[in-house]
Amino acid sequence: MTIQDVPIDASRQAPPGVGPDDLPRVILIDDDTDMLAMLRVVVGRKCDCEIRTAESGAIAWELFKTWRPDIIVTDIKMPDLSGLDLLNKVKQLDPSISVIMMTGYGTVEMAVDALKQGAYDFIEKPFDNDHLVLTIQRCLERIKLLRENQTLQQKIDSRAASRKFIGQSPKLKQVLELMGKIADTDVTVLIRGESGTGKELAARVLHQMSGRSGRALVAVNCPALPEHILESELFGYAKGAFTGATSKKKGLFLEADGSTILLDEIGDLPIELQTKLLRVLQEKEIMPLGHTRPIKVDVRVLASTNQDLEEKIRQGLFREDLYYRLNVVSVTMPSLNDMTEDIPLLARHFL
Repeated sequence: MTIQDVPIDASRQAPPGVGPDDLPRVILIDDDTDMLAMLRVVVGRKCDCEIRTAESGAIAWELFKTWRPDIIVTDIKMPDLSGLDLLNKVKQLDPSISVIMMTGYGTVEMAVDALKQGAYDFIEKPFDNDHLVLTIQRCLERIKLLRENQTLQQKIDSRAASRKFIGQSPKLKQVLELMGKIADTDVTVLIRGESGTGKELAARVLHQMSGRSGRALVAVNCPALPEHILESELFGYAKGAFTGATSKKKGLFLEADGSTILLDEIGDLPIELQTKLLRVLQEKEIMPLGHTRPIKVDVRVLASTNQDLEEKIRQGLFREDLYYRLNVVSVTMPSLNDMTEDIPLLARHFL
């Protein structure tokens, strides 16, 4: 049996600071379909959130793969995957998810044990609807405060990151303004500029100001390694893929999964590897050496160059389709000749 979603009252406003596309997500789980239907109606009418339902822990776990919740309300005793087992799996997946346990007579000790293992709260059945709603609303308020704190921290980090650049010239200010607009997106960025203009610093600041900053930036110097080694470093390989491959190698794109990768001096990337990089940008997947199936990756790609890539395209040394995939947004770092008014500031800093 499938419980149909009950629409939320459109006249009710989301909590301050949370847009219509960012309503907190709640999953309700119970193997009693009548109870599940009642929960869906009560929570849908009283709480500002998106709601999904599941009739078992196993179904909910599958749902998590495509729809990550902020709050889980689950029965503690279920046949396939108990509430406690689900709690442990969820906390390993994402400790920030709040789990509220529903418990019947005789399972209060289990609920207390769940609190020790990280559950947010528990409610005894049969429960008062208002008590359930109040518990969920307290949890929603906590989520709102966490989001506001995260937004404030990102603003602080953004200001701190921009102060790593020394100068007040209009061209530098234009670059910093553009970086502020694109930082918290997944758009691919090509950072251009002469050697010493701060291209890698710009990439690190873009990463630090983004929602991916919780994981480390992975930086690759493309001309530093021979082609066959660079391919293994970027894409990894399976055990036995070639002579000497005695164990599998993860590869830097997989290391950067969920984060950002910087391909420094992309103009020196061999033409054969450019084809593999194009696949990453187009299909969001990699094919390690020795693998028969591709692996999906969630990576933001930043690239830098001090070369004229348009000229390299004319010479047949750089793929035009890859260039357009990389050059979605172009950031050109100003040279010292472009910011002569900043020379005294730079001199005071370095001397």
